[in-house]
Amino acid sequence: LLAQMHTWKTADVSKAHGLPPGISLAEALSRVRARVYLAPCTTDRYFTVPEIQAEAELLPNCRFTPLESAWGHRAGDPHRPGQEEDAQRLCSLVSELLAEAAPS
Repeated sequence: LLAQMHTWKTADVSKAHGLPPGISLAEALSRVRARVYLAPCTTDRYFTVPEIQAEAELLPNCRFTPLESAWGHRAGDPHRPGQEEDAQRLCSLVSELLAEAAPS
């Protein structure tokens, strides 16, 4: 868990291979062309809704829908009893995204 937390705190997409040196996080995220769906859980204490919303606003092809759940960071885990409804909601969101035409 400590190694994962280190990754969360130090990972920086703006330093990815192939990007110009010194590029900002905002500029790096604005270059993402993939369709993205960010659905943070409203009770996640690792990645909060305001943090994820700020990133979503920088991604040109991003949908943002907070997932209301008491399960925090593990919300929607299909392998945990009691999370079937959250898991189905996430499946529905992904299905909607995949059904759309790719951005041009």
